[in-house]
Amino acid sequence: MKDIHSSVREVAVLQEATEMILSSMDADTVLHQILLIVRNYFEVSDCAVLMVDAATHELYVRAENGHSRKAKSRFKIGTDGVVGHVASSMAPIYVPDVTKEPRYISSDPKIKSEFALPMLVRDEVIAVLDLQSDKVDFFTDDMIGLLAIFAAQAAVALENARLYSVERRRMRQIEFINLIARSATSASDLDQLLVTLCDLISDTFEGSEVSILIRDKDGTLSLNAHTGGHHPDPASYRASARLGIIADAMNARMNVLINNVANQIKEVPQWKPCLHDSASELAVPLLSLGETLGVIVISQTQPNAFNNDDRSIAQAAGDVCATAIKNVQLSEELRRVANTDSLTGVYNQRYFHIAVSHEISRAKRFEKQFAIIMFDLQNFREVNQTQGFDAGDDLLRGVAHVLTSTIRSIDTVCRYAADRFALILPETSENDVLAVENKIINGLNKLAATRPGTSSITAAFGHVQYPANGSTELELVRQLLARIGRQKPQSSGAGAS
Repeated sequence: MKDIHSSVREVAVLQEATEMILSSMDADTVLHQILLIVRNYFEVSDCAVLMVDAATHELYVRAENGHSRKAKSRFKIGTDGVVGHVASSMAPIYVPDVTKEPRYISSDPKIKSEFALPMLVRDEVIAVLDLQSDKVDFFTDDMIGLLAIFAAQAAVALENARLYSVERRRMRQIEFINLIARSATSASDLDQLLVTLCDLISDTFEGSEVSILIRDKDGTLSLNAHTGGHHPDPASYRASARLGIIADAMNARMNVLINNVANQIKEVPQWKPCLHDSASELAVPLLSLGETLGVIVISQTQPNAFNNDDRSIAQAAGDVCATAIKNVQLSEELRRVANTDSLTGVYNQRYFHIAVSHEISRAKRFEKQFAIIMFDLQNFREVNQTQGFDAGDDLLRGVAHVLTSTIRSIDTVCRYAADRFALILPETSENDVLAVENKIINGLNKLAATRPGTSSITAAFGHVQYPANGSTELELVRQLLARIGRQKPQSSGAGAS
């Protein structure tokens, strides 16, 4: 190819460079084409493109043909090698004989000459094109001039690919954030939201294990959601929260990336990964209004699985997830406050009506029955008058405790009015209702025995069955109140029902 007339070769090279700029927006493809053009038109088989790492002020080998740089892949700008000085001076350097160049870093004894060119975009070095030959003074003036033109064109192609990658990343972030925002809007509870967020993050970071840990009221982190093929061990996360990536992220209050877990453990043997076979881990703390809600951990079984783009996307996801989680937590707290009796801690009348409506819908759908028990405490006013309101409040709290310790986990306890309580019992027959009433009466008797000055605690009971006693909430409640009214005159003893 060296025998080709220079003007013909120049036209061919420039045509290829133009096609390269216009045909691809993928950086890897552009880099591959750069190496092909250099090899095909200049017979240089040892060529590399070294990109600028602005964070470390270094050049790193991004793509190459040949083996002369295997011993060293990163070069300090301004100090390391010919390429480092080219990046610093923004001017090409030709070394006809590397044995006479003190700045040359030898890694292959076969190399005799080197030509390095800056790849400039708007007077800024984005990369260095480095060519090496096993012949002394290999590069002619024509080749040097043509390579300078080619390097300028290639720089444009690389910059276009970079900008395209940035835009794609931004679009990816926007789409991801929109998905999270929509999920947060439709989520009815925190557990549902966390599972959805795990799935979305897993789809974005394909092949990753994704875990979301939320801080409990006592400050400890608990694993609330996980997506992936592993069965995570909560003890591993607790260990990582003491000395691992979770501890690092929580202390730094920013995302932390460990791209080689094995090396990290060699440096700090006590350091604990979240999963036993993790090779790369990325952790993002969930921060909202200065409060640390928890942490997202993304794990991969391959080292160096994450790059800076992944960190940016993970951070954006963490910020939006934290806001979404906080909003759902606040909504749940508002619902809890609105539906809970502040004195006894059980549900209130408002929630009773909601729960009955839900249970009617569920019973209809699955063709099930359920029961409602309601009872009034007798002589409660006398307790307030003779022992004081504090004693009355304490009695109500004691009754609520009796009920919550008596029922099943699927049952619901509500304080319906001042001294009136109600229980919703799914899939409960008439005989089962009577058994529950007897348990409550026994519990009230035991409660009375623990209260000084209280000989007995009596109650007037009423209960209804769905659908036998009514098919709507209104019908059931009317039946309940009527039955309690009929029981009141009979309820002078502890066992009235």
